[in-house]
Amino acid sequence: MLEPIKRDCGGVLPEVAKLIGECRAFASFNYTTDPATGFPRTQDCLSLGFDQYDRSPEVASAWGNFFAYESAQQKVQDFWRVVATALAGSAGVLAYDLVNEPLAGNFFADPDLLIPGHADLHLLQPMYARLHDVIRAVDPGGIMMYEPAPVPDSLPAWLPVAGGVHSSGFTAGPAGAAMSYHIYSCGFALAACDKRGDPASSDCDVCDKFATTAVTKRQEEVTKLGGAAFLTEFGACSGSETCIAEINRIADRADSALHSWAYWQFKYYHDITTVAGPEEGFYHADGSLQDGKVAALSRTYAPIIAGRPELVRYDAKTGAFRLRLSTDAATNHLPTEIYLNRKMNYPGQGFVVHALNATVEDQGDGPLLVTALARVPPGLQVDVVVTRPYSGPTSGTFAVANKDAIKWQVEESSSPGFGLSVSEKSKGWRALKVFSDDGKLICALETSKGGTVAQHCSLEGKDRHGFLFQYYVEIWKAGVLSIPVLLY
Repeated sequence: MLEPIKRDCGGVLPEVAKLIGECRAFASFNYTTDPATGFPRTQDCLSLGFDQYDRSPEVASAWGNFFAYESAQQKVQDFWRVVATALAGSAGVLAYDLVNEPLAGNFFADPDLLIPGHADLHLLQPMYARLHDVIRAVDPGGIMMYEPAPVPDSLPAWLPVAGGVHSSGFTAGPAGAAMSYHIYSCGFALAACDKRGDPASSDCDVCDKFATTAVTKRQEEVTKLGGAAFLTEFGACSGSETCIAEINRIADRADSALHSWAYWQFKYYHDITTVAGPEEGFYHADGSLQDGKVAALSRTYAPIIAGRPELVRYDAKTGAFRLRLSTDAATNHLPTEIYLNRKMNYPGQGFVVHALNATVEDQGDGPLLVTALARVPPGLQVDVVVTRPYSGPTSGTFAVANKDAIKWQVEESSSPGFGLSVSEKSKGWRALKVFSDDGKLICALETSKGGTVAQHCSLEGKDRHGFLFQYYVEIWKAGVLSIPVLLY
């Protein structure tokens, strides 16, 4: 028999919590009851963030009972047994998401549960292991998603010492499973966002750091535990410019770690767990589509990869996409599929595509099909890029700090590369250094003292695809006592 849900917290920790406005019994909110449902009115509930209710003694004690009582755990196992039996082998089932955003038990009764990772190890891991066995018995091929406690594994970044993303406490992951995790800048990287769920600015260093740490931490864990990682929630914003920046910020980082991701949410459905209301979905209040948000989420990507992916990258501003994979003997003859939203992300002039060690078939409205060349042995890399045609200037001049004029021009070439030449009026040593997207020095050209001989370096192999995202160029000259000085 379960203990009744508690309406007070008891103990020393709750007394401290009350001093800062926490540990509020639900009755203290004084919400009116909807006579049609018998529940508090939705508008009353929306007056506070739903996380406030997670910190009520009723919710905390309910979670404590859920973990503590075998009868409750048995009910959960029975539930998943029925679901997995019904859905085993269904093509439309991606995975079984065992528990979404699990609360860390009754942390008022056991303050150790506020230690990052403690609830994962002592409450969630045993439960997930049992659910794994239950589902595996009826669906051996099913994928399970298991999630650490969002709090305290992630704490607001502004908290001294403890703030930020922490490692989970899992020491083992269910076989054939994916760790599920969420990233929300609002409430974690930032103390507050506006009523639409949007950060105050598109440029947010603390948001960048929080997202990077979250993805990195979870990737480190699945590398240790095995399995995969899936960013199952992020966003919940309005479609404004700052919302689009948040989408790109987090999706970029998930792509870099080869993590699947899913935006929250498609439609509002009177949800009370986020603050933006209907605007956080794909549609405006009048039912029209939020084109900017959909374009941002409709990123170019490869849903089917014939081999082992090594690099995935996309730039929403330019439409540039790069996929690098290692071929595999079992799938070497099969095509990799690249999805791209032609209408939203490649309008007008369309796109150009280039592949190394592979052929590309454009199916019109369908995906691009990339197939490794027959002569490519297993383990060799296939490298493919998609981008919008270049439509910018092809020449120009700019001045640097010492008033040197630097002329540049872009030319079509079957052998792309970089060149450097110095006019006869210029005396002394000059150098050009070119770095690829990953910071690798690709070209280093220099003239001798007083020399004007033009130099050129050609890009070979995969280096041809290394100038889409964050490449940069350095220009040097000889300064006082011939000490090299960086001009640009």
